[in-house]
Amino acid sequence: MNIPRPLVVAPVRYANAALLVTCVLIASLAALWLKQDASWDLLNYHFYDPWAWLGGRTFDWDIAAAQLQTFHNPLADVPFYLLVAANADPRVITLWLALPTGVAAYFFVKIAWQLLADLRPAERVSATVAAAAIGFTGAMGVGQLGSTTDEWLITSFTMASLWLLLRESTAASARPSNSVLMLAGLLMGIASGLKLTAATYAVGLCATLLVRRFSFSLNMRAATLYSMGVAGGLAISLGPWCYTLWAHFRNPLFPYANQWFRSPWWELQSVLPDRFGPHTVSEWVLLPFKLLAPPRGFVSEVSYVDARLPLLYGLAIIAAGGQLFARTQGATLPLPASFHMTSRGWRLTSTAFVVSFSVWAALHSILRYTIPLEILSGVLVVGLLGYLLRTRDATAAVTLAVVGLIATTIWSDWGRVDFGPAWFDVRVPHIEPNALVLLTADAPMSYVLPFFPPDARYVGIRNNINDPSRHNRLAEKIAAVVREHRGPLYALSFPAGAGEADLRVHHLQRVADGCADVRTNMPTSPIQLCRLERIGAIP
Repeated sequence: MNIPRPLVVAPVRYANAALLVTCVLIASLAALWLKQDASWDLLNYHFYDPWAWLGGRTFDWDIAAAQLQTFHNPLADVPFYLLVAANADPRVITLWLALPTGVAAYFFVKIAWQLLADLRPAERVSATVAAAAIGFTGAMGVGQLGSTTDEWLITSFTMASLWLLLRESTAASARPSNSVLMLAGLLMGIASGLKLTAATYAVGLCATLLVRRFSFSLNMRAATLYSMGVAGGLAISLGPWCYTLWAHFRNPLFPYANQWFRSPWWELQSVLPDRFGPHTVSEWVLLPFKLLAPPRGFVSEVSYVDARLPLLYGLAIIAAGGQLFARTQGATLPLPASFHMTSRGWRLTSTAFVVSFSVWAALHSILRYTIPLEILSGVLVVGLLGYLLRTRDATAAVTLAVVGLIATTIWSDWGRVDFGPAWFDVRVPHIEPNALVLLTADAPMSYVLPFFPPDARYVGIRNNINDPSRHNRLAEKIAAVVREHRGPLYALSFPAGAGEADLRVHHLQRVADGCADVRTNMPTSPIQLCRLERIGAIP
């Protein structure tokens, strides 16, 4: 009996729509439960950067007001800024920020559903739910849910791209669609342009196209088309920003990679110190195990506990060891398997995971950038348990893994506050016209600047990219602006009194009884605002 195609497609569309709505609803409720984001990055640049960019202040009027992060691409944060500027309810803004998590969950479920196709329907449903329960309750993912870090945004692009490649690469045809390959690359290119750390996953997904069991020429052709899509996405989301950075600083990634671009505006060295992650052979070998509950500063600036990656690493070692033993004994499989993890879809997903993890560890080892790996660990843990154990044992082991992982996880906490009538409640004391405000500490303070008078100018004299001891054009520009300003001068400081020595370098000091507080609803409050006066001869 031939069933008309519309009658087959319609239920699938309804099911997909229901799945998407469900994923977004769950993510939204969880984000509201976690309360409003008040992270360091938000207070430092996620609000200031789009405001300064849209107002044409970023490079010439203000200078390093949001520290190093002043020079990050502000495009991804524009919707958030516009919502705050429009006085949208903070809960509505949080729902917007949670939307990418729901989208990522939608594509993850489709990925898991495809990978678990060997199971019977009831087992397939329960295994998919278990994989999602593991993957979406991790320390990094929950800690950043509904936040402005944009990690969930690039995760949604990554999951969509992986699903496209997985669907095409496991289809009956040996030649994936050109348009699908380029679309997958385009998504990852856009994600990488919005936040450069997404390039980790762009590389990992490209690697999946090179390990397919097709001819070398077909694999290279697929990887080339995908890479063309990545280049196109980068041109769209990052190209204009790179051009602007090049025009101002002769470094399209300024200040990053300046050891290669050699811009006079910054030292010829890496901006970020190589302090995170493994540095010895043993640390490299044991890295996934060390991610269980590491000390602050190893892979994260905040504490957490999460056994997902250590468990996955342990199961992978057991599976690899069993496979090796089986081959030496002439067997086909090391243990009775519930389904075939050696199938094409599992191999591609595992390759994407391993390559992305390796690139992540080699480049920066900052764990909050690993949400795509964290959620994929869910389906890989379920898959490995199903591969290693008989069905009944695998079901019990997966249940134990879900309960144990959720119960033992301590989520990362970058800062939250209760919802109020407005996202920011900032009360600024009187400031004279034509003021120059000097930010004297590396605390996140720039979120208050949009609430200051519009004619004020802001310069960071002490932060994670500038201080008076530096000898580059950026430091020289800041010194010249301070020296030549003829209007009123102020110091913005947190904690109070910070930066006294730096002010003296610029021949400035705080006016006695000239300080007042900028009070906000955020953790960095109150922020001290002090009138300054010049001391000695102007250099």
